Amino acid sequence: MFKSFLKNVLPDFILNLILKLYISFVRLRTFKTSQSFWNENTVSSPKNGFKSIKESMDHLKWRNNQYINSEKNMYFKNTQKKIVLDYGCGPGNGLINIINNSNPKKIYAVDVSEKSIYLAKKRAKLHNLNVSFIKINENEKISSIDDNSIDVIKSDGVLHHIENIDFVLREFKRILKKNGVINLMIYNRDSLWFHLHVNYELMIKKKVFSNSSDEEVFKISTDGFQCPVSNCFSPSKFIEICKKNKFRSKLKDVSISLFELSKVNLINEAIKSKKIKLSSKDFLKQIYFKKRIPYFRKNIAGINAYYELRNF
Repeated sequence: MFKSFLKNVLPDFILNLILKLYISFVRLRTFKTSQSFWNENTVSSPKNGFKSIKESMDHLKWRNNQYINSEKNMYFKNTQKKIVLDYGCGPGNGLINIINNSNPKKIYAVDVSEKSIYLAKKRAKLHNLNVSFIKINENEKISSIDDNSIDVIKSDGVLHHIENIDFVLREFKRILKKNGVINLMIYNRDSLWFHLHVNYELMIKKKVFSNSSDEEVFKISTDGFQCPVSNCFSPSKFIEICKKNKFRSKLKDVSISLFELSKVNLINEAIKSKKIKLSSKDFLKQIYFKKRIPYFRKNIAGINAYYELRNF
């Protein structure tokens, strides 16, 4: 309520200055690696875990609803009677989505964060799930998982926080069965988040780090101002990365966040700006709407891009 009060009484340039000073102060403490950051930070979850199944499910429903059709787009139904790996399990949202949609034969859950593993274990116990949890370090093989042993790999919002994606994809190649499948979500460069929120609202309208690169401003605008790695990829770029690592891949769908939808009224203003990058202006000029959802070319112009990967 206090934040809303300030927004209503203070002029925009004062609010923007406060935001810039706050970000600068927070970023005085830096994390050198993603692992060190995620050991102290998790995606939204109660500090000591959920107290009831209802609380866990209500939170999951809320989180899924922040990104339109996110649960559908991760396609959890293909884990039925399969051996599944949740790579980057966090506090267990993916695990609950899996068992809400199917009955897997076995579930492995991997993360670099001790804090996330702790929360996910408590959540699995609450839901009476049998999950094999594995704590790993960055750029470390999952030695306890055998070659060619996993039917389905799920990785929801993880690879864009990893410096060496090639290493992870090679590890996926090792453990995935020949006819196995990978479903993953990574941040989408062809999105309103990148071209409107970052390149216009933050860098030009609010003048937050206007002298920084758009990649840097994107990084601090997604998962916390201190997050050391947060990348986004155009579909063509990510498909190229997959091909290099001997995977056939295709963009299956895109989810847009409610946050992005709240910014659509800025599109025309951004297009008229003389300061916005030409690439972002061209992107925004191509936006069109279907049932109030913004599209770029044939895809939804949202931040979450969902890919399916298979072995060559």
